[in-house]
Amino acid sequence: MKQELFLKAIGDIAIQEVPIGFTGLGIILVDDDIGTLPISPLLSEKDCYSEQQNEQEIINFLFGISNVSDNRHDGFHVVSLKTGILKISQYFSPMIPSGFNGTVFDVGARYRTAQYGSLYKNVPSVIVISQKGEVSVAKNGFVELLDK
Repeated sequence: MKQELFLKAIGDIAIQEVPIGFTGLGIILVDDDIGTLPISPLLSEKDCYSEQQNEQEIINFLFGISNVSDNRHDGFHVVSLKTGILKISQYFSPMIPSGFNGTVFDVGARYRTAQYGSLYKNVPSVIVISQKGEVSVAKNGFVELLDK
């Protein structure tokens, strides 16, 4: 799976009007596996993920569960660029880097988490889609709002 195609698939959905009840969405893209990411499941259910593995199917699934009516909407979802969805609904608590000068202010916790989380070696990017459908991508500690 290519990161660019994944981002395009997100943009294609986000450009449309987000559905009523959309809670926003956080996606941690990893190169291969989770490694030592500081994550913890928010749900006690096992195997509550999708078998869908191409970019469009994964995005459709994640947008579909990002609704107040679905108990899997909360937290970050981990997607491997090699194998697809690894985990959903994860509490993600990256280390706050000492001496890091690029901290973004006046944003919510999801954005700050994405920024710090994107500093991990095996994380090419962390994607946040707001409740309004605005897409931000954090890479190497920098957060960029993508144009619709």
